[in-house]
Amino acid sequence: MNPKDTFPAKGSDKTYTYHRHPAWSPTALKAAATGTMAAWWHKFQPGAPVFDPSPDMIKGDLVDALLLPPRSLSGRFAVYDTIARSKADGKRNVQEAQEAGVIPVTTEMFDHANRICDVLRADPIIGEILAAIDDAHSQQPHFWDDVAGRPCRCLPDIVTRDGRLFDLKKTRSAVPRRFYWQAKDLAYDLQMAHLAIGHQSRHGAPPALVGIIAFEWDEPFDRSVLLLDEQDLSKGLERREEAFRRIAECQAAGEWPSHGLQPFRPPASAATRPAEVEEVELF
Repeated sequence: MNPKDTFPAKGSDKTYTYHRHPAWSPTALKAAATGTMAAWWHKFQPGAPVFDPSPDMIKGDLVDALLLPPRSLSGRFAVYDTIARSKADGKRNVQEAQEAGVIPVTTEMFDHANRICDVLRADPIIGEILAAIDDAHSQQPHFWDDVAGRPCRCLPDIVTRDGRLFDLKKTRSAVPRRFYWQAKDLAYDLQMAHLAIGHQSRHGAPPALVGIIAFEWDEPFDRSVLLLDEQDLSKGLERREEAFRRIAECQAAGEWPSHGLQPFRPPASAATRPAEVEEVELF
């Protein structure tokens, strides 16, 4: 059984079709790798509530829309001076956006996101990557069957003309050591391994390079480019298979457990993280 897709429309009919497609996505697999199966079932069971993005997710999506193909807000966002629900015009704007099937954002958010895009384009490393974007394959859905015969899908953020693969992530801290631990918690290694498999399926060769562009929403808009090596991608593939295993076991048993019986004291490995990482969040 494939996961029941419950994602909302995100713009064009093509994107809408992609997010409704039942093939295995990185989102569904990350959820199985990082959370309880009770939470997974809540999100992906038939008839599950439509996913409602958080304000911080909307900020990241807004930068994506401005920076990545087709570089347009059309069909995804509507910009208003106010969307405050405590004001009559704000309520009216929100209702208008909802009826149109788009996400309302303020002019202030729009201008802020544009400033971030300017900074990213001006960065000597990130700017070169953005200038090399292959519009024909970036933000374009791909469907394939993996070696186990499982139907899969992906929607890569950035594919460059020379075959590099990148994902764009908004984060509260682009400091590499902090980003690493939170990225592991959120299974970004699994996501990038899945995207790399899709890249090879589409192009007939693995990506020349796999990386994540992390940027901060607040000034001075710090950013970093984190490259995944073979060890990172191999671990991501292991976690991907573990996610499939967990889902299959629950499907076979018809049971979707939560945390269950656990030791009070966390394993010693948890103490290897920098203490300040606990305050960092990724979106």
